[in-house]
Amino acid sequence: MNFEALYTACFHKLYRFALNLSRSEAEAEEIVQETFLRAMQHAARLPEDNLDAWLFRVARNVHISRLRKRQKEVGDAPLDMVPSGVDVEDQLTRQDQALHVLRALHTLDDPYKEVFTLRALGDVGYPQIAALFGKSESWARVTYHRARLLLTQRMTKEGSL
Repeated sequence: MNFEALYTACFHKLYRFALNLSRSEAEAEEIVQETFLRAMQHAARLPEDNLDAWLFRVARNVHISRLRKRQKEVGDAPLDMVPSGVDVEDQLTRQDQALHVLRALHTLDDPYKEVFTLRALGDVGYPQIAALFGKSESWARVTYHRARLLLTQRMTKEGSL
């Protein structure tokens, strides 16, 4: 496998996905680096088709692992340890909004949750999503549309939209 070609082909999509997850450029770079490192470590077992989807799934798992690790390490840091220049209220509002979306997204059943995550957060195209699930491209489009509707309904019902 040519990792340079893989890196060139997937870096920007993976970076945008990681940036959407982490909301931090430095954190997104770390996630992408860890994802490609894991791809190199598992080169013999990489899927030949749907490699993009595999990379996105690994990136999401890396992000979740890093969040869990950070939460254990940091806990409840005192306010005087918050970096200067950061608008804490704005950060909390964004985190709160993201939490509402993630909560509603978490309540969706598969394949809606997975298709929405791949399309909206991962910028994965419908053909790749269809191939990942072994379905048609129109199935991927309809499933994404239904996932958006369900997500909107649940967020409206919960009062966060």
